[in-house]
Amino acid sequence: MLVSGMLPGGAMSQKILIVDDEYATSRLYSVILTESGYPDVVTCEDSRDAMDIIAEQEVDLVLTDLIMPHLDGRDLLMKISERYPDIPVIILTAQDRVETAVECMKFGAFDFMTKPVDANRLISAVQHAITIRELKEEVNILASERTQWELQQPKAFEGIITCSAKMHKIFAYMEAIVQSPKAVLITGESGTGKELVARALHELRGDRGNFVAVNVSGLDDTVFSDSLFGHRRGSFTGADESRKGLIEQANGGTLFLDEIGDLQPQSQVKLLRLLQEGEYYPLGSDEPETCDARIIAATNADLHIKQEEGRFRRDLYYRLIAHHIELPPLRERPEDIPLLIGHFLEEAQVSLDRPRTEVPSELSELLKAYQFPGNIRELQGLMYDLVTSSPLGSLDPGVIREYLSLHREESAAEDFSESLEEFKRHYREGPGGILVPVDRMPAMRALEHFLYQEALDRMNGNQSRAARMLDISQSTLSRWKQQLDGKKA
Repeated sequence: MLVSGMLPGGAMSQKILIVDDEYATSRLYSVILTESGYPDVVTCEDSRDAMDIIAEQEVDLVLTDLIMPHLDGRDLLMKISERYPDIPVIILTAQDRVETAVECMKFGAFDFMTKPVDANRLISAVQHAITIRELKEEVNILASERTQWELQQPKAFEGIITCSAKMHKIFAYMEAIVQSPKAVLITGESGTGKELVARALHELRGDRGNFVAVNVSGLDDTVFSDSLFGHRRGSFTGADESRKGLIEQANGGTLFLDEIGDLQPQSQVKLLRLLQEGEYYPLGSDEPETCDARIIAATNADLHIKQEEGRFRRDLYYRLIAHHIELPPLRERPEDIPLLIGHFLEEAQVSLDRPRTEVPSELSELLKAYQFPGNIRELQGLMYDLVTSSPLGSLDPGVIREYLSLHREESAAEDFSESLEEFKRHYREGPGGILVPVDRMPAMRALEHFLYQEALDRMNGNQSRAARMLDISQSTLSRWKQQLDGKKA
């Protein structure tokens, strides 16, 4: 059965596809959406027909049940994610399990809701999904029409040194979401400049309030609550005077919460209320205070894994990720390395009162081949070390060569130890000693080092016998063992 609708005057609204094998359920969702301003709804009771409907019509959003005959929701989600990655998919199911939600999110689901679905929650999720898609489409249009994006407020990004097309696309996305009141989550490896991006968002808005940053890592719930929400006089021993919290200081501006992945469980509940209701309670107060600060959070942790481990609330994650900015590591933007070298060398020379020195031509090429696990922060520290370690009035490339040689050896040794753990996560021993993949194929290096360690274990550490078992030379096994032992030391 197909039900479609048009807005008055013939203008098409966003088309929403509902896939559910129960007619009454799909009809209920259709009515809820129609009455809430989304009349262009298509229902599909046989999931095998869903991909044909998507191919024939311009579907903007898919709501699908999880457990269905013929083609279940997971398989349908994977098909949509593969062929139509821009179409958000919301999973609706009676299975109220965190593992199921995490699995669906990994496969690309936009949201996950448990039946019976609250009407307000459904509408909110639909609005969110459509808004995010429209913003992404706006950014994609910018990407397709220009090789260099013409930013409306380039001054806001002056603190970020880059010529990278990836970064300019992120800037365009930031301009597109700047007026949204929703939270922003900035993710990326350590040292990629998450706080700089948060400050740029603050500048873009032109807020009258302050930019207030707080690192929540390691804060227990009491310190977190007192720091952010403040307290009233007499709320605890020693509270002789009332104190404003950081939230009040950020009113009208931006509250930046760094290392959000390390936030304690009790504090997560309080932050969730702040995001949901825009209210908070200072310690010792029974009256809520309101907050109109923009919340920006950042983390280098994988919040999907933390949710799976029960260390991060799923509902808080959905609130934080209303807008998501993923910063690329420095190794994925090598074109920025010469710019950053020049910037940080000049900064170091001024800061250390050293004379300006011509940058050696080979410096950029040396560093472009390095992976920079510490990203921009590591490059900054390296440039300061180069200035202080070189003779006055010159820059010695040998300092860089020595640094790169040392860190490449450390990285190689680290790969040896980590690859074994990676292998164990993805392989198990089956009948007859056959290695059986658990979820995906590991890297060849992981397999190689697993076999080295396994042979040594079976031969009680005898390298000659282990090498014969593997049909390799003892020197090959010995070199591996030396590198592994060097890393452990």
